[in-house]
Amino acid sequence: MPIRPSAPPAKAEPKREMALDFHGNIMVTIHTAYAPSDADWRVYLDALRDKDLDALRSIVFTDGGAPSSKQRKELNELLGGRQVRGIVVSNSMAVRGVVTALSWFNPKIKAFAPDELRQGLRYLEISSTEEAAVWEVIEDVLSQLSTQDLRSVPKIPGR
Repeated sequence: MPIRPSAPPAKAEPKREMALDFHGNIMVTIHTAYAPSDADWRVYLDALRDKDLDALRSIVFTDGGAPSSKQRKELNELLGGRQVRGIVVSNSMAVRGVVTALSWFNPKIKAFAPDELRQGLRYLEISSTEEAAVWEVIEDVLSQLSTQDLRSVPKIPGR
């Protein structure tokens, strides 16, 4: 009896340097140490186009990856002067500089170190119920990245 070749393995989705997901009007975005690709940035901008930006609360974790000046310009154009409340969690001074530049257009964005995350969540007015769901989103977003060992993301409670 002839041996049939097995079907080729399904292609795994390539791991990314930036990924995001939502819990209601809370967006969680995680960057590795590398800048987002233009393709990943388009996914990010498209996700924002579908949301009520006035109600959105954004949490960004990054080990140094940050949007380019072109990507920041695209974001500012999309926001059209609207201010979105958000936090950026990172140890990187370079990232804090980018947050400062973004805050010129959106004063509601603030930078926090990973050990200040609770303060950041309070700034975003995230309830304890929402916080539990946010940690689930963080875990899911981490699984989409090229690495899950990120200094900017505190240890997930209970893990």
